[in-house]
Amino acid sequence: MANLIDLMSALEAEIVELRILIREMAIPELCTYFHVPLVTKDDENSIIEFGYSNIEVTTLTGHEALQRSLEAFSDFYVPDSSFSRRFVTKHPGLIVVSGAKAEISEQVKRVNAAKLAFKSGVLALSDAALEKWKEVHDRFMHLITTTVYRSIYCFDENVHRINFNWVSRPRVSNLTKNELVEKIESGMFTIPPSHSMQSWKAVLDADKSLIEKQRNETFTIRRRIKLRPEASIRLEDANTAIGYSAGLPYIAFNKPSYFTPLETFDASTKQNRSRKEDSLQLLIKRMNLYADRNSSRA
Repeated sequence: MANLIDLMSALEAEIVELRILIREMAIPELCTYFHVPLVTKDDENSIIEFGYSNIEVTTLTGHEALQRSLEAFSDFYVPDSSFSRRFVTKHPGLIVVSGAKAEISEQVKRVNAAKLAFKSGVLALSDAALEKWKEVHDRFMHLITTTVYRSIYCFDENVHRINFNWVSRPRVSNLTKNELVEKIESGMFTIPPSHSMQSWKAVLDADKSLIEKQRNETFTIRRRIKLRPEASIRLEDANTAIGYSAGLPYIAFNKPSYFTPLETFDASTKQNRSRKEDSLQLLIKRMNLYADRNSSRA
């Protein structure tokens, strides 16, 4: 098995080739890049607890947008330890190129394959998450593996519409009462830094007692995906649009007929709670655990 340093070198070489191809064929006046500021460690805890209040987006166009987009493809590191590793940089944008469709498309596939090879190398290091983290960061200081894993989206078909937006949707899992009790019990030996074994056991015992008092037999965990930029993209011959993560700039071979830019996020104008959550009772905030209001009782 190739080591991680060799896998990273192979990935970086493929990205260099992609940059060369794009720089030769790009139409700068049709390129757009939306700068999203980095999150600092000082702001991290507040965002985790309360969410974003504001994200200021700066729109770049022309040669500056093209340059920032090309740099984004290899932005795998936080600048230093003062920046958050949990809220990593996003690079929403669009690169429009005028030709070499087959070459660019194939090179994007090679880059994405190299990304998957690196991810497989990381996963093969150990079954333990902490051990993998140590192994990776002994080799690459300040590396954020999730930024390495991001796919580059290249659309061979003509793009009809691109609508950028901010998205935070829930990731939902449903558990029976027995499954939920087992899940709580499995956390007995994963003690948070703020607890002793005794205090953590008391928390889990209280959670189990609360669950056992509920009338209903099924429960819902609704964890929200971190707020992130996405785009709803409809290809020329498609009947519907598909949502794509905007972690990296998209590559297209035509100017879209309709284009909605990414705007500054302002929490005061957004309603993030879904209609489904209105019918649910929050039981345990720590677990994002809900029960149907109509079938549960405290």
